[in-house]
Amino acid sequence: MAPKGKGKQKGKGSSTKTENRAQEPNCIFKPEIISNILSRLPLKTLLQFRSVCKQWRKLIYKPDFIVTHYRHSSSLQRTDSSMIIIQSRHDGRFNHNVLVQYKPPLPPVQVKNPYPIVFPKMSIAGPVNGILCIFQPPLGDALTLWNPAMNKSKMVMLSKTTNPSQKVSVGLAFDSQKKDLLILKIFCVPPFPGCTKTKVEFEIREMKYPLGWEKLKSRTNYFYIDKPSCDAIFKAEPYWLAYDYEEYIPGKYQRLVHFEVSKMDFEWWILPFIGVGDYYANLANFEDSLGFMVWTKTENSYIDVWEVDDKKFQWRKKCKIGPLSGFDRILGCLRNGEIVAENEEGVLLFYTVNKSELAVQNDENLYPCSVKNTLTVGNSEKGSHVIFDCPEGLLLIEGMVTVDPQDVLKWQSILSTNEDFIRQL
Repeated sequence: MAPKGKGKQKGKGSSTKTENRAQEPNCIFKPEIISNILSRLPLKTLLQFRSVCKQWRKLIYKPDFIVTHYRHSSSLQRTDSSMIIIQSRHDGRFNHNVLVQYKPPLPPVQVKNPYPIVFPKMSIAGPVNGILCIFQPPLGDALTLWNPAMNKSKMVMLSKTTNPSQKVSVGLAFDSQKKDLLILKIFCVPPFPGCTKTKVEFEIREMKYPLGWEKLKSRTNYFYIDKPSCDAIFKAEPYWLAYDYEEYIPGKYQRLVHFEVSKMDFEWWILPFIGVGDYYANLANFEDSLGFMVWTKTENSYIDVWEVDDKKFQWRKKCKIGPLSGFDRILGCLRNGEIVAENEEGVLLFYTVNKSELAVQNDENLYPCSVKNTLTVGNSEKGSHVIFDCPEGLLLIEGMVTVDPQDVLKWQSILSTNEDFIRQL
């Protein structure tokens, strides 16, 4: 005779197994195969699949899966059209800075962003794993992390370092070991006639670290950075073009400053010698390498692309691109290889590089290029455009909230009643 209650316990266990089986998706594939398939889906489709079952929803929010999905998303957009965020300055008391999302062949669409519409100045660093950092120059305040694909944002606590004589440059990085987003700040005192060397200060904010901003000690202490955000982000690490402090000539950069996540330290390299005369320079992620792009502005301009071997710290000239005509300034390079420029009327020009028509000229690889399409952002000021090539990412920071449309009437009320706030603008 069975012990009393044993049959009841057996039935109870059987009911639990049946319930668990009902919650599992009816799938013949192994979990790692499912993970591999899901990680290659577009973000919008992936978010819809969260409701398929609890296992898929849990998987989609795992840190390892988020990193893998972003890597696949970035790879896809090297050959496909990228999602581009275009920043432009507009006239008017409100909406000084407008952000537009553009993904050809679709028309551009203005996107909601969390940055206060009354602030007259805006700078952006990023993207890193789908995150952009918006802030107010020159002190790097009102700092806000924003994932445009997920429509989520979070304002970050201000650092304790405040010196009105310093200019702040902001960069983003990602720690792949800790699966954590890092915010970097570099504090520089602008050079002036008769000035002496002034030490550069560094701060870091690890978003999973609860104690806020931390000062970094670095051996790289004397240089000057004139831009409010890093010039490029390559392999989730920021790079800045910088000047030797005592040899400051605007536009004549001498150093490349880099934050290395594995060492949690800044390092610098000497830039390649370009020569004398007037020239322009830019950093870009060009064909999966960090490219230093140099050109002189003529009727038919050619861009020299240098790349660095980050193991040997050596530069070599990779190729020449051109001729480019009809532009006023070059904004940067997209992940799919297109070069974006702006003409004298403020129209954006997208040049496609014809890699299949490679020619050799003076022992250099020459890639011809041509204008693929143009874009006009309505009511924008000429010379105000900045572009950010943004692969979609799932990364969210704890405390992020949904970005809602900003209330203009509320801001008008604040401005009319709060004189202290007005003086801060």
